[in-house]
Amino acid sequence: MAEVIARLLAETGQPPTIEELREELGVGSTRTVLRYLQELEEAGVIERWSGARGLRLLRQPSVSDQTIEVPLVGEAPAGALMDAVENRLGSVRIARPRRDREQLYLLRVRGDSMNQADVGGRLIESGDLVLVRRASTADSGDIVVALVDGQATIKRLKLGPHYVVLRPQSSNPAHTPIIIEGEVAVQGVVIDVIKQGEAALWED
Repeated sequence: MAEVIARLLAETGQPPTIEELREELGVGSTRTVLRYLQELEEAGVIERWSGARGLRLLRQPSVSDQTIEVPLVGEAPAGALMDAVENRLGSVRIARPRRDREQLYLLRVRGDSMNQADVGGRLIESGDLVLVRRASTADSGDIVVALVDGQATIKRLKLGPHYVVLRPQSSNPAHTPIIIEGEVAVQGVVIDVIKQGEAALWED
């Protein structure tokens, strides 16, 4: 984010607008951009004031401003359920500053049951990494990592009055919803997708 602001300043001679940053970052919501800007302001990288271009860099972004290290803890299916495994396999540096970084982890996706699910303009495809925020609860409509009888899956959550539906979003009609009476064990909420080749894995 900080490096994008610096580049646009150099190219245009003026600060970027929120919409220009949204388009440059490829995210679906201006709220995401505003959250990133708030984090950079709190870190002392930028200063903001009212106005469409009310923004300036206080210092040039460093590597630590541009990236954070997030652990890769295993694989999760976007398909049939599989045994839940959470063993740190390594770490990945991602170019998305976040305040809740201690609660973040990555999973590698296996399967195609969520290949039509959109997270910030990106589909969840087999082999991608999903960025997950640890949570034991989630809102209806969130894409979650959930445990069902000790097995993990990535699905979109729908909350009913006395039941929970874990719904696939897939081009493959073989995938069907999982309906659970009562509660489901949510392990986290998917907040981003990192496509194959976008980040290097550092093995532990």
